[in-house]
Amino acid sequence: MDASMRAVRCGKTLRLFSALFSRPKTHDIASNVYSTSACFKSASAKQQHPHVQSLSSCRQMSNLAEQFKAATAAKRQAVNVQTVFRTQEGDPTKQSTAQEGLFYTVPEEDVTRIFQKGLPPHFTRQAKTFAETSFMVRKPALQVIEYLKHLNLDHPAPRFVLYGKRGSGRTLSLAHVLHFGLRDNWVLLYLPWPCDWNKWPHEVSPSPYKSGRMDLPIEAAEWLVSFKAQNAHLLKDIRLSQSYVWTKRETADEGSLLLDVVDFGLNRMKFATDCVGVILKELRKQAAMHKIKLLVAVDGVNAFWNQTSVKNLEREFLMADQFSLVHNFKKMLLSNWTHGAIVCTVDAEANAVTRREQTTPYYLLGKEGFEWLDPFVPVHVPDYTEKEAYSCIEYYLDRNWIQHEAAQTEEGKKELIFLSNKNPFQLMRVCAAK
Repeated sequence: MDASMRAVRCGKTLRLFSALFSRPKTHDIASNVYSTSACFKSASAKQQHPHVQSLSSCRQMSNLAEQFKAATAAKRQAVNVQTVFRTQEGDPTKQSTAQEGLFYTVPEEDVTRIFQKGLPPHFTRQAKTFAETSFMVRKPALQVIEYLKHLNLDHPAPRFVLYGKRGSGRTLSLAHVLHFGLRDNWVLLYLPWPCDWNKWPHEVSPSPYKSGRMDLPIEAAEWLVSFKAQNAHLLKDIRLSQSYVWTKRETADEGSLLLDVVDFGLNRMKFATDCVGVILKELRKQAAMHKIKLLVAVDGVNAFWNQTSVKNLEREFLMADQFSLVHNFKKMLLSNWTHGAIVCTVDAEANAVTRREQTTPYYLLGKEGFEWLDPFVPVHVPDYTEKEAYSCIEYYLDRNWIQHEAAQTEEGKKELIFLSNKNPFQLMRVCAAK
């Protein structure tokens, strides 16, 4: 009994085990399939990982390349726009009609050396705002520069007179010529706006050298400072051709340096006016000996023949040539010396209010002044041409002087040109911020 029962139990056990092993379990199969596929994917992912990384890096590189290409195109476009109104030729000795109507930037050291005084106040403020000093290359200045390049220096000094209506750019054309003179190693005798001597002299004293004349010692000392800054590098070896006596104890001996006379006038302001006279006389002699090239420049030369606001002991108004400075500079306007040139401007603002109706040299100089300068080459300074007006507007836009969106359109530019009538000064005022 016991044996039969054991056999039955063993049979049941065998059938149970066979049933367990023969019947498949769905969840086990599914889990096995899932785990197998996951492992396969994981393996394949591990095998493809370097390629995915290289693909993403290639995409990043292509995006960077596209950005660089766009930035380069934008930069080229900016440069192309810039060349419309600006030239990279900043040396006036190399400029020609190819740069006409374009702006060039004057190096800061040249501005400091030449234009301590002399540039129009509104232009100086504008240059400070723009953080640069730029002149437009215009035809009147190019004409004078071309004359100076091909000048026969053995002939008497030629005279050029720039004239035009108010705001046309005579002073800046003269400044352009002066910059050429600096770069071409001319000794500069620059006299900016002598009309101030007539109207607002700082100090007036009788001349110790010539009775009847009046000295302007402060104005003379200011001119000596500018003259030394402009020409010290060219005059370091120039020596006096004769002796000059200042007082019983103070003299300038023959053979001493010309710059010593400049320093003496700055240290002894009482003799500054006489020092200016000595310097002008010596420079004419040095030019005649072909040791230097001398460029005389006067802005508003018609002031030399006007009445001043200074009265003498008889309570009569003095004429400008009764000032020793004016008397000495008028000698430089004569063409009785060689190896040099004379460039001047005439300006209605330098005349009395009753003599400002016309802008021609004969009217502004008067009969005496015209005969003093005759013969001379008249150079008319007109308003902007169409090209110059557009160039000026583009320059203002580049400097953010004009920020209105409408001014960047063609219609806006035409409106600005119409409102200013192409006058440089009026265009500056129309474009200025209110």
